[in-house]
Amino acid sequence: MKGTVFHGPHDVRVERVDDPALQTPTDALVRITRAGICGSDLHFYHGAFPIEPGFVLGHEGVGVIEEVGAGVEHLKKGQRVVVSGLVACGRCFFCRRGQPSQCAESGSAVFGYGSSSAGKLGWLGGEQSEAVRVPMADYTCYPLPDAIDDDSAVFLADILPTAFFGATNGNIRPGDTVAIFGCGPVGLCAVMTAKLFGPAEIIAVDSIPYRLELASKLGAIGVDTETANQTILDRTEGRGADVTIEAVGNESALTAAIMSVRGGGTVSAIGAFAAPSFNFPIGYAFMRDLTLKAGLANINAHIPQLSRLIEKGTLNPRPLISHIMPLSEAAKGYEIFNARKDNVMKVLLKP
Repeated sequence: MKGTVFHGPHDVRVERVDDPALQTPTDALVRITRAGICGSDLHFYHGAFPIEPGFVLGHEGVGVIEEVGAGVEHLKKGQRVVVSGLVACGRCFFCRRGQPSQCAESGSAVFGYGSSSAGKLGWLGGEQSEAVRVPMADYTCYPLPDAIDDDSAVFLADILPTAFFGATNGNIRPGDTVAIFGCGPVGLCAVMTAKLFGPAEIIAVDSIPYRLELASKLGAIGVDTETANQTILDRTEGRGADVTIEAVGNESALTAAIMSVRGGGTVSAIGAFAAPSFNFPIGYAFMRDLTLKAGLANINAHIPQLSRLIEKGTLNPRPLISHIMPLSEAAKGYEIFNARKDNVMKVLLKP
């Protein structure tokens, strides 16, 4: 089959790779019909995350079940499914508590992450390919209703549950002011999911005009990074936002989120950080009585309810799709997404 192979920083190529095969009784093979390029994939693209050359990228996929192992109980050949970017068993202590990101059996394994520290399951081939082996398939795959098309379903694999996780961690209450730092695909999904909790207004912060324009179309107030803090203060009688959501994954965005939240407010960080550590303003956070929540989203646990919201039209992620490209043009897709060309937002690949 063909897959999007990492060869080094800024060097990905679509080439022939080994076909996946069942390895354990709980595996399934999924033929990919749509895959997404995620902002966290750019960390690999830049060389910021450790990944071995020759590995297939991608953790956002939708497809059709081609084969199941003898231990798979709830899936069958021919079913359309979304494949969670995060592998989880659904049965361990953490999964039963709604925390599959901490799954004891999978070791928080993620598709498309090939490194010596890839977790208990070892290297998992990515989904920017023609097919993928899915371990622990009963809980990692979610059957899709006919009403949800492949393009919309891709968002269920990672970024929509991630955004919902961020909004939930923010403990948004009706009437709150919410400020979202970063208007990439995750940040705009955060705009959509934050609205589910009834805030009075959402302020979306970014430095790129076309992203702010789309945030405004989704119902947020688009604000440039240079004026964000003052705008937030002006709109909250000098208090700051009740909840801030960091959706970028860098120190400056998180610091801005911390400095823009009110005393006693909550900062929710969902951006994937490439840097292992940085200077954290703990003294300021202490004196302001702030709550900080951060973590890898519990994707599998959120897919069912978000699927229902897409199916009923409450959530519509399609406006975020800017490019649908054949898998053969994946390298071009990475180049466009990385350089922010052509008003790029979400790039989908079609094998």
